[in-house]
Amino acid sequence: MGGSNSEKTGRPDPVEVHGFTDKGSIRPNNEDYFGYYIPPDAGLKERWGSLFAVADGVGGSAAGEVASAEAVNVLLQEYYFGDHTEKVPERLKNAFRHTALHIYDLSISHASNRNMKCTLTTLLLKQNRFFISHVGDSKILLLRGDDLIQLTKDHNLVGKLVRLGLITPEDARNHPNRNILLKSIGEGPLLLPDFYSGNVKAGDLFCLITDGILEHATSDELKSFLLDKGPSEEALTELIAELNRRGGFDNMTIVTVKVNRIPF
Repeated sequence: MGGSNSEKTGRPDPVEVHGFTDKGSIRPNNEDYFGYYIPPDAGLKERWGSLFAVADGVGGSAAGEVASAEAVNVLLQEYYFGDHTEKVPERLKNAFRHTALHIYDLSISHASNRNMKCTLTTLLLKQNRFFISHVGDSKILLLRGDDLIQLTKDHNLVGKLVRLGLITPEDARNHPNRNILLKSIGEGPLLLPDFYSGNVKAGDLFCLITDGILEHATSDELKSFLLDKGPSEEALTELIAELNRRGGFDNMTIVTVKVNRIPF
């Protein structure tokens, strides 16, 4: 991870990152995983940007933990050090596809990892742009001013039903089939992720979350919490503690990426 120089300069870092993951109150293991890399070298950061990723293991057992950790770490390795095109959007897509193939190969070549799968959602910040690659039902949200916008599309059954207008977002939170994924890393050797891009503004707060975060909180509650508390290790710890008090039925991971100034 890139280091902080805010104490040396007296100014906040261009990008402020905080992350917290917890197994919740019910699950025996934490199959969520997150990681990121902010290049300490200014030239490398200008060339490739800073990359953040979150994954959620699917299907229980230790294989879910393996899948999510492997996916995040392989993705970071492939993006920065893989033999891929110099064009950043295509480079991210290629690294993502390579990661999906890697997880699939592991799932069919080792009995202990049989059929393991995971979600994988990534955010790349470069100059004044963001690029997202995404598979599964983890989410990237953007808090811009007073608006909290979901930038990714959920690849699960209830997400599809909401988009079709057959159920409401409120119905989806408690739907008996809310955990059925329609697309995940590891399901096949070839996988096309969703890809999104857009402009970044100073003050933007990106949130990468696994589905457990909104198991016991609404999007409005999450927005109010972020506006009131701001992103910090203490705030995220407090948020997860509250969600555990409400039941903590799933693993929970949240990573906040605050853009203090541009260029970052």
